[in-house]
Amino acid sequence: MDNYSILHLHSMDSNPYSGLEVDSITPYQSYIDKAKECGMKAIAFTEHGAILHNVAKKQACEKAGIKYIHGEEFYVTEKIDNENMVRDNYHCCLYAKNHDGVRELNKLSTNSFNRDDGHFYYNPRISMDELENTSDNILILTACVGGILCKGTKTAQERFLNFIIKNKHRCWLEIQPHNFDLQIKYNQYLYGLSVKYGIRLIATNDIHEIDAEHAEGRKKMQLSKK
Repeated sequence: MDNYSILHLHSMDSNPYSGLEVDSITPYQSYIDKAKECGMKAIAFTEHGAILHNVAKKQACEKAGIKYIHGEEFYVTEKIDNENMVRDNYHCCLYAKNHDGVRELNKLSTNSFNRDDGHFYYNPRISMDELENTSDNILILTACVGGILCKGTKTAQERFLNFIIKNKHRCWLEIQPHNFDLQIKYNQYLYGLSVKYGIRLIATNDIHEIDAEHAEGRKKMQLSKK
């Protein structure tokens, strides 16, 4: 496992902004301890809709001898319109390439909570305009089946794909190993895009728990909220 880096991961810090779901019952320190045990060299936390305990996470990673990667799984809306709110809220993973990227990502996250201008609607959100206006200091993964290329309208998918094509140097098509029909078909679709447009693929594992016990605990917590 020493050549594998976790790039898509949810701890308990994802719960406040994941809607009715319970994203995880696993504290971030447990992931860091497990990564160290496995000899991993880096780990990213991509909490839903927010950056929480980022300084503490970085310090804990450094103490464990692991590189901390600053990220967030943002909710993205096609357009922010106070008068005609739409709850699309597509997923997209953003990462800071450097310190300037950290500042830029944090600013986006802060803006997403603005309840006065339409950013916050059920979830903290950024617009596709804001996503497209990110600098080269931000790296982008297409996220899960809740992402724009899978869940989005035809217009949103075409727009995001054109953006990715123009920014191949900092965008990756994210395939995942989850064994259900939609994921399998989506992986095949992304592979086709990779071949056609020369966009890099990246394999992640949308992690929400650390072991079978935590998976069962998460399941029970989700049932308790219904």
